[in-house]
Amino acid sequence: MSARSLAALLLAAVCSLTAMADGAPDAWRNVAVGGGVERHVLRNAWLHYAFTPQLGGRGLAFSVPGQANLLKTGAAVRDDPDPVVSASGRNYPYLGHIVWVGPQRDWWRQQSLNPERRASGATWPPDPWTVLETYTLVAADETTAHLVAPPSPITGLQLTKRLMLEGDLLVHDVAAVNTRDADVTWDLWFNTRVDAQASVYVPVREPDGQFRLETFEGDPASADRERLRAGFFDFARDGRFRAKAFIQPAAGWMAVFSRGQLFVIEFDLQPADAIHRDHGQIELYIDTNPDSGLLELEVHAPLRTLPPGGRMSAAERWRAWPSGAVSFAEQRRELERRGYVISEWSARASR
Repeated sequence: MSARSLAALLLAAVCSLTAMADGAPDAWRNVAVGGGVERHVLRNAWLHYAFTPQLGGRGLAFSVPGQANLLKTGAAVRDDPDPVVSASGRNYPYLGHIVWVGPQRDWWRQQSLNPERRASGATWPPDPWTVLETYTLVAADETTAHLVAPPSPITGLQLTKRLMLEGDLLVHDVAAVNTRDADVTWDLWFNTRVDAQASVYVPVREPDGQFRLETFEGDPASADRERLRAGFFDFARDGRFRAKAFIQPAAGWMAVFSRGQLFVIEFDLQPADAIHRDHGQIELYIDTNPDSGLLELEVHAPLRTLPPGGRMSAAERWRAWPSGAVSFAEQRRELERRGYVISEWSARASR
């Protein structure tokens, strides 16, 4: 290891220990971190973000300083922090924020380590080398971090993550390089878990035809009709169910009201034909179980075929503010006040 790399790692450790000692909000105590999991905190006057290089370079907490953690992080981070990284391994419910690759139908079709999963076209679990392996923390300070994954024998990709706090913005910049000597076809797929009760706003251009719903268990899932009339998708929260919405959004953002905060994820809006046909640029997975439920906020980047050594990248930009908005009318006004305006169709529909 070079002297420069060693210095960077020592600086990262000091920043991490300092942040954990004097700055991680008391409200983040619901982040279940065991003795074997490092936690590093990026911080400025507007935002705090905690992550670990382990468990796939996973995000563990995000909030306005002094506010509750917006991310839903699994107890497995504390109770089962040493995953087995194997082509025959299982899923670990660590939750938080992670990056997958898509399409899901091809997860196990471009590898030879597990012939049974390849033959069956297995769609679960995700690639262990992407979501469970420890990433190298190349450099870190109070507002930036640079992590590199090992090359994955399942996907052929090697991921690099750069995290940057820039004022009231947290940037997740992710790149992937094809390490194989043949072409591979994948997309980058961001997945952020929050409480199932969170109130969601995904802008859609029309009341029908911009999304499809799939119910996996329980009562049939449906859209919240009041929000849909105003140009936004959210699930109607009647009954108990597990379901997913596949959405072609009308703008490059989605918003969540949760735990006394407004949380906005921004991304580059893509045409529908840039996204794999199985997916939507935005996908919302929900489990409404009051004990174990969650909501996944998922964003797909365009599908790319990479030659050997080829590279692709994608980014999410996160913002958060304190918010006391509870009703639909209050939340809509808050979004507009922050510059997240409704579409032309929405404006016409609401008059």
